[in-house]
Amino acid sequence: MAPTERILDVLEYLSTAGLGPVKQVDMVRDLGMSPATLNRIVRILSDRGYLFRTSEKYLVRNFSISRTIEMSSTYIAELDRATRRLTELTGAAAESIVVMGHELLWHNRSEHADPSVRIVARAGFRRSLLEFDALSRLYLSTLSHVDLETGFDMIGFFETGSSNGREINWLRSEDVLSRIAETRGADFACDRVANHMGIRRFATLVRTPDDGLLHILSLADNAPPGTGEGAIASRYREVLAGERERLEAVLAREYRTDAAGMPLRIVG
Repeated sequence: MAPTERILDVLEYLSTAGLGPVKQVDMVRDLGMSPATLNRIVRILSDRGYLFRTSEKYLVRNFSISRTIEMSSTYIAELDRATRRLTELTGAAAESIVVMGHELLWHNRSEHADPSVRIVARAGFRRSLLEFDALSRLYLSTLSHVDLETGFDMIGFFETGSSNGREINWLRSEDVLSRIAETRGADFACDRVANHMGIRRFATLVRTPDDGLLHILSLADNAPPGTGEGAIASRYREVLAGERERLEAVLAREYRTDAAGMPLRIVG
């Protein structure tokens, strides 16, 4: 194992061990690391102020570390294949989107088959959940009523639509709550009308084996409303469901279980 990997192992171990003191002897055992190697890493981190050492050979961390996107390299590779397959099947741009606080973060996106179709959102793009489209509505429908009330000002939601150009259509709180309620429990949602860029989204949720939300899987297309809308939504729901099932099967294989068979964490 390379020195950098050993340091990351120590950082990850301490970051998941809570705020209390950790025994160095336990770290040696759990990480399969020699005491001399751990001592060198601890000395570096201590000198930089990331750790406090006690006389009893305990360590207290003075940092926090976490993944922004909780996905393994194996899963990310499979997700990339899934987005490419979705575009091959539909011609639409396929997106994976994670929730960061009150924002959506685009993690990955395949290109639309028609290069003339302009889609602003690409990997790294951020957008507020207050823009009330299928993506926002589907995620918000997974939250409890208490989390919605305490986490969001319900009068701040809005829509953008091609019918009124770039003007913002502010939504009444009762309309937002009603549409969230309609979506609650669903595994698919789609935009009723195109946004100001002429794009509609069709989305599903990818969940971990313990029923946590990992990310949104979406198709972005210039599919027009009106004639054929039902057929388009049904087709996109079908292909999204197929890729969601494949991805969740990958997650199920990556989760190790405890003695009771409960999922603990992603490995690899």
